[in-house]
Amino acid sequence: MSDAEDSEDTLLTRHDGRSWCALHTRARHEKKVAAACVRLKIPSYLPLRISRTFSGGKINTFNVPMFGGYVFAALRPGEISELKRTGSVAQRIDTDDEGGLLRDLAGVRRVEVARLELDLSPTFRRGQKVMVTEGPLSGVVGVVVRYKNKRRLQVAIEAIHQAILVEVPAEALAPVST
Repeated sequence: MSDAEDSEDTLLTRHDGRSWCALHTRARHEKKVAAACVRLKIPSYLPLRISRTFSGGKINTFNVPMFGGYVFAALRPGEISELKRTGSVAQRIDTDDEGGLLRDLAGVRRVEVARLELDLSPTFRRGQKVMVTEGPLSGVVGVVVRYKNKRRLQVAIEAIHQAILVEVPAEALAPVST
């Protein structure tokens, strides 16, 4: 288990005097922003996914940002100025529902830790809200969508209007009343 997994319970929580938000980054600057947050001791989360490429008969594996152009951070007033000075942060995207953002990120974190194959969903689609009832994602809430003729669970980060798709057997889902 990595340090990131060990600190999962304490990372994605509210911090006194700080507000969680999404940071929109310049293209391909997500890891630079995450490193700047570490350097400035700002709690942050950069969800990563595995990407595989085939070249010259070899398989190359990389960890790439799950949501291109976004890092999530708990900022104090004024800290955005320090991050913008790096030249890598375009803007701060605040949320009216910090608890909802943290719940969404906790679901994304569980998908990340489970190291499941996933596809990115470029838009948030509204559909039936469900909860996974078994397996490594038990308790994760998402929306069921049809994608490439397979049933997938969409876990959305509503604040940035993006989502990830992960295949979950229909029998492992239960409806959630709204």
